[in-house]
Amino acid sequence: MEKGKILFLNNQNEKPNSLAQILQNEGFTTMDIDSIDKVIEVSHEEKPRAIFIDVDDYGDEGLEFCRKLKENFETRKAAIVLYSSEDNENSIIKGLEMGADDFVTNRYSPRELTARLKSIIRRIETTGNNKIRVKDIEIDLDEHKVKKSGKPIDLTYIQFKLLYLLASRRDNVFSRKEILEKVWGRKVYVTNRTVDVHIKRLREKLGEYKYPSQYIETIHGTGYRFL
Repeated sequence: MEKGKILFLNNQNEKPNSLAQILQNEGFTTMDIDSIDKVIEVSHEEKPRAIFIDVDDYGDEGLEFCRKLKENFETRKAAIVLYSSEDNENSIIKGLEMGADDFVTNRYSPRELTARLKSIIRRIETTGNNKIRVKDIEIDLDEHKVKKSGKPIDLTYIQFKLLYLLASRRDNVFSRKEILEKVWGRKVYVTNRTVDVHIKRLREKLGEYKYPSQYIETIHGTGYRFL
């Protein structure tokens, strides 16, 4: 029985991936990706249950990537597992601090590895932290629904992702370039003007037609932030 897809961020041309083989034997489908930039893009299509990052290949860049994965709309519910051929205490601590759910090495038995992964997936899927509440707005991440003062608001998929991005990191200023990459992705050709138009329409959906907004502030010359 298909148990879901697992993405492996590694330089797959250099060595065989024994962890991937173990998970395939347990019914998971695995996919190798050799670029950090591709992970979120592929996750949009594949909806992985877990993402494994090879620390031997990507080092500190891979460790720091954990936080980005946990903040991103497409990958926030995937289990993030770091793996290495060595037990490096500094790497383990930094990775966990950055948001990784686990750190494994090749010395784990197949049974222990799959048990740990299944436990992490269950924990993530049953965690009740699936709603964001800011001011009088409630964002339901599982149902893709938004309410304002208890009343539903009809948002497009892009508007929902845009609102989630801004509201999940309240007070953080996002440049238009950051918004384009995080909401539309790197391979979709849209302009800064597209961001401005969607912000305007999102504000209107939130019931705002006049400036200044009580929800989304324009930082002139920079971008936007959720108040």
